[in-house]
Amino acid sequence: MKRLFAFLLAMVAAQPAAAVCTAANTYNFTYASQAAATLAYGSAYNYAATTSGGASRAFSVQILQNGLTNTTVNSIQMPAISTLVTGADATLRDLVLGGTFGARTANIAGATNVVTVTFTFATPIRDFAMTVHDVDFTTNQYRDLIQVTGVGNAITYTPSLSSPAGNNNGTGSRTAAASSLSFGPVTTPVTITASQAVGVSASDNNSNAGTLSASFAQPVTTVTVKYGNAPYTTGENTTGQQGIGIAGISFCPMPQVSVAKTSAPIAGSLGAFNLPGNDVMYTLTVTNTGGSPVDASSIVLADVLPAGVTFRNTVLDTPSGTPFSINAGSSGVSLASGSPAYSNNGGSTYAYTPAAGYDANVKAVRITPSGTMAANSSFAISFVARIN
Repeated sequence: MKRLFAFLLAMVAAQPAAAVCTAANTYNFTYASQAAATLAYGSAYNYAATTSGGASRAFSVQILQNGLTNTTVNSIQMPAISTLVTGADATLRDLVLGGTFGARTANIAGATNVVTVTFTFATPIRDFAMTVHDVDFTTNQYRDLIQVTGVGNAITYTPSLSSPAGNNNGTGSRTAAASSLSFGPVTTPVTITASQAVGVSASDNNSNAGTLSASFAQPVTTVTVKYGNAPYTTGENTTGQQGIGIAGISFCPMPQVSVAKTSAPIAGSLGAFNLPGNDVMYTLTVTNTGGSPVDASSIVLADVLPAGVTFRNTVLDTPSGTPFSINAGSSGVSLASGSPAYSNNGGSTYAYTPAAGYDANVKAVRITPSGTMAANSSFAISFVARIN
């Protein structure tokens, strides 16, 4: 995880937060909210996810296929927004995908004999989650094979997979009897990786036996689902109609962090003026206007002192015993004794131990507040220097 930095006025890079955003800030989209429709392979569709407070975020879905000799399932043209495949509630609609492959899928990570669905977001989002229904297996006809990957900042991520059908599957575990699927990494009935799942037994179109959940904690701009027909196992010799349903997605916005630096003279024998011999208080104010919290201890404030001032190393904050004070507000962050670090070389390294009182050798300071910064909050950290 990269960190957040402020140099002088501000240089900020907002990064993923492991802390969970609130339900009110979570964007949701379900195909049950869409009218029944026949879609088309080779096309892209635009949708919007919304929060309970009415905020909206647009995204697109592209649907491609390679190798289907027939694009109908149960006489319904695929892809479709339909009740043909759902979870346990048969009245809801999924994005249903499938058909009949002319051959088994030799490599689900490739583009041959696969259906590909790609969710694309204009800006990074985090905590993406999706639900896929009816991943299963029918002897001598098909074995559903799924791969889910996410990409953000040119990095490909492996999802966290689970199956809620009466089991407690963890990464790399095999399915429980109540589920019709297994997710990797496993080697039976076929070899699959940690980003893949495979059907192991039959399930009804309208049950949770074949339900697969996939999520990413990392920030992503695309999520791709690949659907195929797993390689033959002993005794199999044909392919058949197969289909899965995607119920919908949810995700959180990224934190939006900014830093502002201000200064104010401290009243002394010369009054509250920026005059040589007077002290000045510098304040770094950090604001998160995003709907997500920032991960604990992932904010780092680094400030190079301007020429003509000398850092004052006297305690400002009694609980931390440091020369920094904090106004935490509702942010949830705090200042610990080990939070500050000091540089005597302009910020190249932070290994210097300052002398008590005024220390002209301190050329830069670095503060790492503790705790998770709440969404839509701010805090301020201050320190003092003398004007030379």
